[in-house]
Amino acid sequence: MLEIAAGALLLLAVLAFGNWRAGLVLCVLTAVLQDPLRKLVPNEPGYFVLFAGLTFAAAAVGAIAGGGMRPTPNAIQGWKRQMGPPLALFLLLVILQAAHSLVRFGIPQMTIIGLISYLAPLAALVFAYHLALAQGLRRLRQWMWFYALAAGGALVGVYLEYAGFNWAVLGEVGRGLVIYDVGTVLKAYSGFFRSSEIAAWHTAAVACFLFILLVGRRITLPRLVIALALVGLLAALGVLTGRRKLLVVVTVFLSSYAFLVAWFQYRATRPAVLAAVAGVLAYLAFVGVMEPDGGESSTKHMKLDPKEKYAHYTTRSRSVFEDIPERFENLGLAPIRWAVNRYGVFGAGLGTGSQGVQHVQGAGSVQRGAAEGGLGKITMELGVPGLCVVAWLILAFARYVRNVLAAVTKLSPRHARVAYGLVAFLIANAASFSVATQAFGDVFVLVMLGWAVGFVLAMPVLAARELALRQQRILVAEARPTLGVVAPP
Repeated sequence: MLEIAAGALLLLAVLAFGNWRAGLVLCVLTAVLQDPLRKLVPNEPGYFVLFAGLTFAAAAVGAIAGGGMRPTPNAIQGWKRQMGPPLALFLLLVILQAAHSLVRFGIPQMTIIGLISYLAPLAALVFAYHLALAQGLRRLRQWMWFYALAAGGALVGVYLEYAGFNWAVLGEVGRGLVIYDVGTVLKAYSGFFRSSEIAAWHTAAVACFLFILLVGRRITLPRLVIALALVGLLAALGVLTGRRKLLVVVTVFLSSYAFLVAWFQYRATRPAVLAAVAGVLAYLAFVGVMEPDGGESSTKHMKLDPKEKYAHYTTRSRSVFEDIPERFENLGLAPIRWAVNRYGVFGAGLGTGSQGVQHVQGAGSVQRGAAEGGLGKITMELGVPGLCVVAWLILAFARYVRNVLAAVTKLSPRHARVAYGLVAFLIANAASFSVATQAFGDVFVLVMLGWAVGFVLAMPVLAARELALRQQRILVAEARPTLGVVAPP
């Protein structure tokens, strides 16, 4: 089976290199196939998580070699002026912390994992920007449909596992996650994916993409009802993963989308503020479900009918908005203090807090107590200076995206609505990362987020190009002489 998996990876990588414009489709196929194939290989080797990244790397090399893609983001419109200084300082800090990690622990694999976690999204956004310019909005929407259908089809495995199918390709890699709640022991279902965390992330991502696709062309009541119904169906499936936070990720996405539409498209201040408040409340509830080990929830000691199996999951999920903890500090400031006290102001170096390093030989002894939350992970790997640089980078990026959305709103409502959706998707994932970094150790998740950024930055160029083409057609039509028409006497 290992030979078959390696052969499939080689085939997908060769195809991606030869046709880089199909790279995103091939990456999605790799991401959907890599986990079930891993479960069929003895010892379930961890390097399978890199397969989607290797397919993407092949597509990127093909784009540079045959498509003329520049490998730096400076070719992106407005990037150098608005993002150049903070990004340059950030990259310098990443390089220094990579050297710090390598010298301090002498584990190259750990340092490489750290480099991938910080640089893969940057490479992905450059690739996605050039791909969007080469193919246009229509092909971008087609890829989004392909991802939603492919990942959505794979999510059926969650229900199959819940229904009792005992296939080798179903279930979590390793021991799996056991949840002690609602007075019983719950299994976290992952289906074809390697973990319930990844299955939950894809559930939320598919829900977000379907919403963008259905309301992106034109917001009508029937489209909105269908989109929300599909989101509800996915949420009902997603609760079986045991990862309640996916419900709040979707809520943050919907609130952010409503805010962006109200603020940029309709200039409606009051609805925008209400949507923003709803998003903040959803985020606070999200913090509530991310309880540290040993935390108590409002449903932990409830007793339910053992025959009502699904009710255990829905009851636990309903408590997501009730469990706003008294431990907000434990997931925000406390990890920062822990990282500083344990490793000093300059942290422990790149890769020390990244997901997956616990499986690297020799890295198991590295204490990762701050790495569960995003702020703690950044402080642990980049130190306090890195935390400050990341804050500068985020503020600069927020201003950049604000300008991008303002520009594309003036040019094309159709392009703008897709941009709003992708930005809302990024906001929801930023909220997730701030307190739960597990899913963001997956290479495919990282490049997906990079692709979303690249597509957003390409929207003003695509909209301007379409507007210029439409104006040119109008001028040509007006200049063309009328033939075969006889003037009346």
